[in-house]
Order: sequence, then structure tokens, then C-alpha cells
Amino acid sequence: MINKNNKIIKIPLSEKVIIFFFIIFCLITIFFFLRITNKCLFISQFDENDLNIYHNEQIIILEAPCGKIAVKLFTEMAPLNVQQVLSLIKNKKYDNSVFYRVKKNEIVEFGDLKFGKINNIDYLRIGTGGSHLKNNISELSENYNFVRGSVGMVRRGKFDTENSQIFILLNDNSSFDGQFTPIGEVLMGIKILDKIKYNNTSEFVLRPDHINKAYIYNFK
Repeated sequence: MINKNNKIIKIPLSEKVIIFFFIIFCLITIFFFLRITNKCLFISQFDENDLNIYHNEQIIILEAPCGKIAVKLFTEMAPLNVQQVLSLIKNKKYDNSVFYRVKKNEIVEFGDLKFGKINNIDYLRIGTGGSHLKNNISELSENYNFVRGSVGMVRRGKFDTENSQIFILLNDNSSFDGQFTPIGEVLMGIKILDKIKYNNTSEFVLRPDHINKAYIYNFK
């Protein structure tokens, strides 16, 4: 440092150390502040053009708060349930539907089209509704293993009650094998789901995140 008389003033080593650690502390504080206030920070997004390698597959896109999720549907394994989901997507029924049930690192559920729309949430009945379409039969597969990224149909306790509600696993769960209808798997954007709002004390979320838009991907 140089004073007004052009004399060099040496800063003691102890002060340099203090300044150094103060700067580090400020940077760390800023980093954690940004992480807390913006949960989507540092989440990478995929390019939809990367999906073109799956041109023989049926793919849907879910737009969540932190980005897009690409799901490949099992059109041969669960044709009836997949067709119903596609029909609802084509009619924009999943738009603005909330992630009403979230267990951190385990599962997210959405698709209650009767009681789970962002502008008209019925907290007393959310998770019990469906769509205007009839229930489907369960299309189970003993050869399919439910793992992180697996997409399946929610059923209401008993079999053959699948309608519009969908779950996505955030971790492997063999207890689902042969018990639920698998309709697809997440191809890209699984980390987006890890950022979905959850409740530490309950599986059901107050003021939940929602799907902005769901649509069928058109290959280019």
C-alpha cells in the first residue's frame, strides 16, 4: 500500500490473513444465500435436440419449476394406461397440476386433475381425485424392476383403479415390483425432480410445486 507521501506501507501478515479469511467468509455466505433463495441454482438443463436419438420412442416433456423432465413411455408394456396419459396430455389436462405428495429421495406424485390444480387445490381431498376418464386396469409386469427414475401409475388401494395420477421414484424400490403399473422412465432431468418442494413433517405439501406444462415431444 502507498500513502500520500508516496511511501510504501507494509501490511502486517496477521492483517493479510484476516482480510483473506474475511473474503472467503463473504464468498461462502453469498454462495449459501443464493442456494437457499434459489433452489434451482446450478441445475443443468438438457437440450431437447439430444432426444432425437430416441426417435423410435414415445416421449413426453414435463416442465417443472427448475426445468424440464423427459420421460420415455412404455407403449408396449402398458398400452392402455399410456394411451390414457397421452390423451390427457394432448388435452392439456396435466398443465398446472401439482406435485401433491413428495417424499425426499423416495417419490413424487402428481396428476390429481380434480383436486390438485395449482389455482384450485382441495387440501382435504387431494390425492383422491382423477380425471373425467374411466379407471384403467392394472398392467403389471413381473419382469420390470422399479428403480430411480421409474414412472408408474398410482392406484387407489386396490388393483384396476389407475386413472391419471402418476408417481416417479427418486430411488430404487423393489417393493413396487409387480405391484404397480410401470408406464415409463425418466430419460433426462431426473435431478430436476430432486428439487421439487417437500415437507419435512408430512408427505403432503402445502403450497406445492406444479407442472407448468406437459406435452408430447415432436422429433425434429
